[in-house]
Amino acid sequence: MIEEERIFQIEVMPKIKGFWCLFTVYAIYLTIVLAPFLIAIFSWQYSHSIWIGFLFFLFCMLISGVVVSKLRVGSIPFVQREMNYSTIAIVMMYVGKNICIEKLEE
Repeated sequence: MIEEERIFQIEVMPKIKGFWCLFTVYAIYLTIVLAPFLIAIFSWQYSHSIWIGFLFFLFCMLISGVVVSKLRVGSIPFVQREMNYSTIAIVMMYVGKNICIEKLEE
């Protein structure tokens, strides 16, 4: 087949079933989203300088962006990486493909 004749297929996001799988999804998501804020508040209170808290916040936002990027590369197929995904969708795809793998019944 010629490259242009291939049918573009979108891989369906795996369904997350079970309490512990959903707990894992939301734990990873909340860690990625809330950790920069909590670390910034803690460093601001500890050092008594709002600028140090702000710099820790920026640094932690950079780190959480790198983590989301690594999760995206590790879970989303190559042909679908051009599409936009939210952070929760990336985490659900990662957990569904790598952590909570359901075996197919034969």
